[in-house]
Amino acid sequence: MKRIWRLYRPHYAETRRLALPVIVAQIGQITVGLADNMMIGRLGKTELAAAAFANTLFSLPLIFGMGFAMAITPLTGKANGSNDHAELLSLKNGAFVANSIMAALLVAACGLLYSAMPFMHQPESILDYSRQYFSVIGLSIVPLMLFLSGKQFADGLSNTKLAMMITLAANVINILGNYMLIFGKWGAPELGLVGAGWSTLVARVLMAAGMLVFIRKLYREQLKSVAANLKSVTASARKIIKLGIPMGLHMFSESSAFIVAGIMMGWISETGLAAHQIVISLSTFGFMLYQGIGVSTTIRISQLAGRQVPSLIKRASNASIQIVLGMVVVISMSFVSLSNWLPTLFTTDVEVIKLASQMIIVLAIFQLFDAIQIIYSGILRGMADATIPGLLTFICYFIITIPFSYWAAFHGGYNEIGIWMGFPVGLSICALMFHFRLSYLYRKPVVRVQV
Repeated sequence: MKRIWRLYRPHYAETRRLALPVIVAQIGQITVGLADNMMIGRLGKTELAAAAFANTLFSLPLIFGMGFAMAITPLTGKANGSNDHAELLSLKNGAFVANSIMAALLVAACGLLYSAMPFMHQPESILDYSRQYFSVIGLSIVPLMLFLSGKQFADGLSNTKLAMMITLAANVINILGNYMLIFGKWGAPELGLVGAGWSTLVARVLMAAGMLVFIRKLYREQLKSVAANLKSVTASARKIIKLGIPMGLHMFSESSAFIVAGIMMGWISETGLAAHQIVISLSTFGFMLYQGIGVSTTIRISQLAGRQVPSLIKRASNASIQIVLGMVVVISMSFVSLSNWLPTLFTTDVEVIKLASQMIIVLAIFQLFDAIQIIYSGILRGMADATIPGLLTFICYFIITIPFSYWAAFHGGYNEIGIWMGFPVGLSICALMFHFRLSYLYRKPVVRVQV
C-alpha cells in the first residue's frame, strides 16, 4: 500500500493543482447559472420554462464550439512537453484564427435555430419570451470562442489560473447585471428575461477582452525568441480544425441526450420543462466538478505524450479515475439526501418541486457513469484520440439514450421521469466503451499523441 501511495502521490498532487482553478471557475460559472434560474424563476413559471427552452437550443452550438476549442489544449500540451516554442507561437495565433472561423459558423447556426423555434411544438406561452432571450445570448458565442482560444492555450501550458480569475470576475459582473436588468434596479430599465441575456453577453465580451490582453502580456517574453509566419499559423489553424471538428462532434453528441430531453419535455408539460431546467442546473454542478478533473487529465496526458513516457500516462490516468470516484460518492449522496429541499431554491410551485425531486434521484444514479466517462474522455483527448470516441459517443446517445428516453416517456408510461431514464443506460454503456478503447490504446507499444 505504501508503495502504491508513493507511485500515485505525485499524480494526485499535480492533477489537483491543475484541476482546482478549473473547478473554482466552473463553480463560479454554475453559480451564475443558478443565480440566473433563481432570478428568472421569480418572474414566473412561464419565464423559467422559456429560459429552459432557449438555453437548451443554445447548448447545441455552444457545446460544439467548446468541444472544438478543446483541440487547442492537447496540441499545446504536446508542444510544451517537447519544448517546441516555434510550434507554441504558431498554435497561439492559429487558435484565434480557427476559433474565429468557427465563431462565424456558430452564429449562422444560431440564426437557423432561431428561425426554427416556432416549429418545435413548444407551448405557445413561452415562444415569444424564448425567441427574445435566444436572440441576445446567441451573439455571445463570438466573444466566448475568442475567450476559449486563450483559455485552452493557457491550459496546455499548465496555466489554469488565468481563465479562473477572468471567469470569476466576469461572473460577478454577470450576476450584478442580472439583478439590474431583470428587475430594473439602479436606474436600469426592467427588461425581464431578456435582461439576463444582455447581462450574459456583456460579461462574455469582457471575458474575451481580458483573455486577449493577458495572453499577449504573459507569453510575450516566453515566445519572443521565435517568430511566427503566415504559413506556420495557417498550418496550426488547420491542425486545430482537423482535431477540433471530431472533438466538437464528440461533445455535441455527449450533450445531445440532455438537449433533446429538454425538447421532448416540452411536448409533455410546462411543469416538466421547468423541473427539467432545475435538475439540469444541479446536474451541471456535478458535471463541472468532474470536468475540472477531466481538463487537468487532458493537460497531464498531452504533456506526458510530448515527453514520450507511456508508463506515466497510464499511472496519471488511473490517478484521475481514483480522484473522481471519491468525488462522485460524496456528490451523489448529497443529491439524494437533499432531493426534497434543492428544488425549493428555484421555485415555489408545488408541482415543479415534486417532479424535480423525483428527477434528482435518477440524477444521483447516473452520476457514477457520467463521472467515469468524463475522465475517460479527458484521457482520450490528451492522446488526441477523437474520431473513434466521437463515433462511440454518437452510438451511445443517438442510438441508445435518446430512443430509450422516448420509449420510456411516451410508450412505457413514465411520462416526464421516463425521459430521464435513458441517461443511466446511455452513460453506463458509454463509460464501458471508452474503457475498452483505452485498454486497446494502452496495449500499443508506444502511446503518443496522433495529429
